[in-house]
Amino acid sequence: MKRALAVAGLLAMMHTTAGAEAKEMGTLKVTMTGQAQTIFLSTIDEAGINSQHKINEVMCLAQNIYFEARAESISGKAGVANVTKNRVEDSRWPGTYCEVVGDGPVRESWKTKQHADLPDSSRVYYPIKHRCQFSWYCDGIKDIIWANKIQTGQTIEANARAWQDSVNVALWTTGWSDVTIKDNTKGAVFYYAHHLVYPTWADEKEYIGVLGNHTFMK
Repeated sequence: MKRALAVAGLLAMMHTTAGAEAKEMGTLKVTMTGQAQTIFLSTIDEAGINSQHKINEVMCLAQNIYFEARAESISGKAGVANVTKNRVEDSRWPGTYCEVVGDGPVRESWKTKQHADLPDSSRVYYPIKHRCQFSWYCDGIKDIIWANKIQTGQTIEANARAWQDSVNVALWTTGWSDVTIKDNTKGAVFYYAHHLVYPTWADEKEYIGVLGNHTFMK
């Protein structure tokens, strides 16, 4: 019964999102166009996932893969996914995908900070710019998954394909689908885009290897 209700809910959402406007989705509040929403929800439904916790976790991991490795191959995307998973399983980081991806110092909104008697549950916090574990999450740029153009609905093929691949890899990495993948980073918990930067911490870590545009370390 619970499974039937969950499927019905997902199908209703899929019907609504097919022509929907872009809106914020998930714990990380990433904006997704209508087709991006449909791609995610239909893939989740096909995988038979009916747990809201698992749906949230897959979305957080998929969003991280997309923004960190959108132009990468499946192998490159899997590398980012596996580092995220390795951190979830490492006591030095939080224990969920959503917490790991959003990990970093925060500041309280001035709107709630001015009310001394406001309970903690009602306070609003924002990540401090350029201080997050994954740079896309707090780089000051609005995070949008453009799977289609808003006004015309025309599919943006490269983005839609990259988002579909990201959702697939997220499912395979969590092990919540019929397909699973091995850790192609050999236990890495760090990586950096070697074509853009050489971080100061790199000399202190153990080099593992390169996948696409990222160098992996632990």
